[in-house]
Amino acid sequence: MRKIIQWGGVVSVAVALAGCGPLDVGGPAAAPSAGPPVTITQDVAPSALLAVLNGPAFGPSLSGLVTATARLREDLTVVQAGTQPQIVLSSAAPAPPTVVVAGRPGAPGKGTTSYLSAQYASRLKHWRGVLATERRAEATQAQDAVTAWLHGLGLSARTDRLADPAGPASSLVAESADAASALAGLEEEDGNVFGGRRVLVLYTPNLDGRPPAGELAGDTVLVVTPFLPSAAAASAAQADLLAAGAAQAAVVGPEVTGAQFAALVSASLSGGRHDSVSAPVLFANASAALSPRAAAQLTALLPRLRGAGVTGVINGFASAPGTAEMNYTLSYERASAVAAFFEARGVPATSLIIVGHGASDPVDSGGSGLNRRVTIVIETS
Repeated sequence: MRKIIQWGGVVSVAVALAGCGPLDVGGPAAAPSAGPPVTITQDVAPSALLAVLNGPAFGPSLSGLVTATARLREDLTVVQAGTQPQIVLSSAAPAPPTVVVAGRPGAPGKGTTSYLSAQYASRLKHWRGVLATERRAEATQAQDAVTAWLHGLGLSARTDRLADPAGPASSLVAESADAASALAGLEEEDGNVFGGRRVLVLYTPNLDGRPPAGELAGDTVLVVTPFLPSAAAASAAQADLLAAGAAQAAVVGPEVTGAQFAALVSASLSGGRHDSVSAPVLFANASAALSPRAAAQLTALLPRLRGAGVTGVINGFASAPGTAEMNYTLSYERASAVAAFFEARGVPATSLIIVGHGASDPVDSGGSGLNRRVTIVIETS
């Protein structure tokens, strides 16, 4: 910076940069330095949601679910079950938008003046404002892209045109086969890019049948029935799905609201917030009785579970000893015991979803007490 000083009739130049020699008055000013450009985009992993439905009756429920859980980079496939299953819809949500912002202003070097420091502070404040504005703009663009994608699906109109099945209603085993076939085609087309973020939703009025082992390898399978299944029926169906290779399985009836079910699907597609209430002493071997320590851990979660719009997904697990059927039943009983604890203390039963996982997903060696656990996913709509 230069300041012209009039002193005793003599014009001199004061150089503001300490240590510098006389400046070239005619030379251009150096542009402020800046860091590399900043790219703003959401880190969204690909996911797949595949729904199998028996006819148009489940269309409104499916449309609401898709709207509530839609996300960037989601591959959506809808199949109508039947003697000859048909693809009703197959579409991929857009990728995250990208916004590029100029790099962070470079800081002045050592020995700078207070004036240059103030200039740098002003540039930095402006840059941070631009960065915040562009982040909001990117989020808005992303939401608009998902909304436009949903509008273009026309899912309600497609499901309204479906015909009721000519023969008997499809069963759990038949819909599982239809889903596995559709997923095989998806893998052939896109490869295994979805990892563990593949969710199968089976809308079926019939829980009969046992899918073949390995048919549902690595998938989260959620079954929706129009009736209220008994604990034994739900546990048996979950056991069959897990035995077929599902990573997780749940059976829900009309007692589960659309918002609760959407929270369960969203947690499986993108990962929910897990509050582990597990401990090596949470459950004794072959027991579903809560220990005093477990009760204390569960009590700490009550304030959050009593909140408005909250859904608690209660996941029960067992250790490896024992038959698969026994472990599935035991894991469901453990989850039910936790749900009963919450319900007795003011948490609505309609806010809780119970899932038994058997001896799947061990956290330690097969017979370890660490595997005799319950985990809870708390989702807020």
